[in-house]
Amino acid sequence: MPDAAPILFLCEGDAETADSFSGSSRALVTTLRSNGRTVQPVDVLSYGVTDWLSKLVTVHPRRTHWAARHHYGPFGHRVRSGRAQRAVNAHPRGAPVIQIGATFDSAPPPETPLYFYCDANAAQGARGGEYSSVTSLSRAELAAMIDRERQAYRRATGIFTISECLRQSFIVDFGVSPERVVCVHAGSNLRRIPSEQQVARFRKHEAPTILFIGRQFHRKGGEVLLRAFAWVRERIPDAKLLIAGSAPDIGDLRGVEVLGPIDPDAMGAGSLEALYASADLFCMPSLYEPFGIVFVEAMLHGVPCIGTNAWAMPEIIDEGETGWLVPESDTQALADRLLAALQDRERLRHMGAEARRRASARFSWELTVRRMLDYMERHEASASRRPVVLAAGDRQAKKGESPNGRREIPVQS
Repeated sequence: MPDAAPILFLCEGDAETADSFSGSSRALVTTLRSNGRTVQPVDVLSYGVTDWLSKLVTVHPRRTHWAARHHYGPFGHRVRSGRAQRAVNAHPRGAPVIQIGATFDSAPPPETPLYFYCDANAAQGARGGEYSSVTSLSRAELAAMIDRERQAYRRATGIFTISECLRQSFIVDFGVSPERVVCVHAGSNLRRIPSEQQVARFRKHEAPTILFIGRQFHRKGGEVLLRAFAWVRERIPDAKLLIAGSAPDIGDLRGVEVLGPIDPDAMGAGSLEALYASADLFCMPSLYEPFGIVFVEAMLHGVPCIGTNAWAMPEIIDEGETGWLVPESDTQALADRLLAALQDRERLRHMGAEARRRASARFSWELTVRRMLDYMERHEASASRRPVVLAAGDRQAKKGESPNGRREIPVQS
């Protein structure tokens, strides 16, 4: 890019820490800098009195609705937008802005290129049912949120998506021109990526072991997995299921070990590396999963995966090659697949090696940032910096059509 203009990076939370965007903000900033770019991160969240005022004006007797209104409602949007716009005003005109998501509107001047990096949008989230926080909003509140997002996307020079599934949502649900939306995927947020020698740890004498990692046990399909595992355990009496990241009540189900939250910086027996090393198979049959970076992390540890054949999971897991995909909420299909997989541990070993190879080749922050910079360089080198135009000629969704086969929702407010 000519002159390597400084990049203003707008996100919720401190992008220099692992707390913002599950560590993805930090990964993007670090990788952009390693590619020679000057990056100025700005946290657009409100704190202190302003945050408490937002909670006060959005109060609702139902806690989930209150949380959704606080985060996605107009008051919080306006406060975050104000912080973002002040940062844009202090940024050199014409220098690019990268914005994480559209829960605020940075509204840069026309000569300033604006790029979004998104792992979801409101229209896609609305198809997530009870598993997506935006569905706690009323219909009118959701329509207003979608309209605010649409206004922000109109200004975008480009929209970078974490998945092709999400890219199609921008095209279908928001009418964004396909050439303005680029799937760039994501990388692993592991503190350490294991070496080839570290993943060569297959031990046939150990009990067949399934690993689940997820903080939101219900949304990640934890109950479906428990029911399927009970059936598997009857047929493989020494089979084990490790549950990390959450602490569900499993009753008297045998063979299940609940580990609770995991410290990502831990070393030794309690580390993520040790968990993956003890597993033959990673399973997370998610009911709503915009991407699923944990699948990438399992694959990088040489562990094949089982997910559901929805959302972005088919973009990560190659059926029969690096893992398997099962129908959503289908306990028997999952049980059958788990049983067949654990009965052929030699095949799992070979699949794990292939999973590691493909994850390394496809999903890294270096690849993601390179795709972003390639697009930015092409478009900012040209004289025309047109905004995303929602024209009549753009591709529109047919009635009832959605990018992942789910019920279409209205996106007009």
